[in-house]
Amino acid sequence: MLHTKTKQPGLARHLPLLLLAFSPAAFAENRPRPEVNFTGTLATSNPNTVPKGALILTPNLIYLYANERYDRSGRTRKLQNSYSQWQVLLPIAYGITPRLTGKLNLGAAHTSANGRHTTAMRATDASVRLQYLLRAPNQDGTRTAISMFAQHNLITAAYDSLRDHAFEGMGSGARRTTLSLLAQKTFWMPSERPLRVRGQLSWSPRPPAVSLRDVSVYSTPRGFRGRYHPGAQLNLSLGAEYSLDYRWALALDVSANRQGRAWLDGNVYRKDGKGWNMQRTDHYSTVYSVTPGVEYNFNRQYNLIVGAQISVAGHNTRSFVSPRAALNMVY
Repeated sequence: MLHTKTKQPGLARHLPLLLLAFSPAAFAENRPRPEVNFTGTLATSNPNTVPKGALILTPNLIYLYANERYDRSGRTRKLQNSYSQWQVLLPIAYGITPRLTGKLNLGAAHTSANGRHTTAMRATDASVRLQYLLRAPNQDGTRTAISMFAQHNLITAAYDSLRDHAFEGMGSGARRTTLSLLAQKTFWMPSERPLRVRGQLSWSPRPPAVSLRDVSVYSTPRGFRGRYHPGAQLNLSLGAEYSLDYRWALALDVSANRQGRAWLDGNVYRKDGKGWNMQRTDHYSTVYSVTPGVEYNFNRQYNLIVGAQISVAGHNTRSFVSPRAALNMVY
């Protein structure tokens, strides 16, 4: 990430649009509706909690490819070497009470860059989440559902003291906590098919500094001793699903993500004991993306969505294409 004094884009200005999307609909009617199944969009979380005693598993398969980067002015520049990653995620959600859901997120990844790759799939950091339903929807979804969650990153994957190269580590070393506000509402179209709209606003304050030794995911060399200070994060996403029939639906997410300024400070020591100071500033980055998808609902227990997240603009970060698939299983 590069230093820039360009005015930072304000995600907060989109909040009125989010609130407007969930205002009462004049065309909502109380009459029998056709049976509908939705899987859920790929990038925006569901505000509805899991029924008490129910268990939901949602394995995800994700591939990310990047060969360009957005510079400080937002122009794309060719990367010297392409970057790719396979990732497997397994969110496990359990209904603790009718309004409270607990979730454990597990994952593993395999990365290729600079003509090298990780020797095997390696575990990523796990995280835990508690989500509380503030306002429950009615049966046909025309009453806005509102919830909030707190999520904490667990340091379960390697991030420093790496042997060869930085991407052998899949962790961040950061004790990061994220707070999110979620909303969702269903609009019934004249065709008698539903359009379900959801939104998510997430904020993560700056976590404590991460102590580092030797080669790390933060591009430090062998012999390094110091700390990395991660930045705050702000994310906004809007998602929509349109039901074509009992089994098929179309989905789309529009997302904006901002990573705040971070910095590295420490010293690099040689074997003879001599060393030098190493400092670096990673200034803010932003990325805007769209995630179209197609849902197939086998029944109310098993649902599949396939799509791709595609970056469309940004600053100081990679431009990427990321095909992905998720299978939702309810028990």
